[in-house]
Amino acid sequence: MNKILVNEKEYNFIDNNLPILIHGEDKSGASLYTMSLAANLYSQGSKLLFLCGYKQAQEEFVKQVGSSNQNANFLTKERAGNFKTLLAESTDRIIFIKNIELFSDDIFDLVKENERLIISGDINQCSFKKKILEKSFTTKIFFTQLNGFDVPELQKYKGFLKSENLQGLTSLEIH
Repeated sequence: MNKILVNEKEYNFIDNNLPILIHGEDKSGASLYTMSLAANLYSQGSKLLFLCGYKQAQEEFVKQVGSSNQNANFLTKERAGNFKTLLAESTDRIIFIKNIELFSDDIFDLVKENERLIISGDINQCSFKKKILEKSFTTKIFFTQLNGFDVPELQKYKGFLKSENLQGLTSLEIH
C-alpha cells in the first residue's frame, strides 16, 4: 500500500479530515493519490462506497489492499443508476466520488450534505463547479491550479493540502 506523506512525514487521514476535496487535472497524480487515500482509510477499518468514472480505480484499489475487500463497494459510471439505492443502504460508509466531472449535478446533490465524503476530479472541468465549491470541505488537496484558489506551483505528482489544522505539500511513497 502506498504511504501518504504531508510535509515529508507519513500521514494517516481520519474522520476529522472529512469531507475532502481533491482537485487535479488528468495525469497530475490526483487519481493515484485518491485511491491511495481510499486504501489508507480502508486499512484503518473504514467502510467505503465508490462511484468512479473508470474501472481502473477499482483495479488500483485492489492492487493496494488485495482482493478481499468486502467493506468496499464500487460502482462505475455505467452503473451510476444504482448509486442512489446503494447510498441509502450505506449510511456507515465513506462516500468517494472519483472523476466527479463525468457525473451530473444530480449525483452531487445526493451526497452534498454528507460529511463522510471525498470528491475527486478535475473541478475546473465540472459543469457544476460552483455547487461543489459552495460546500464546506474540511480538507482541500490541489494537484493543479483551481480557479479561485491560491495554489503554489507544484511538481508533477505533488499536491498542496490545506485544512484547518494542517497545510503543506503532500505526495505518495509508492510501494
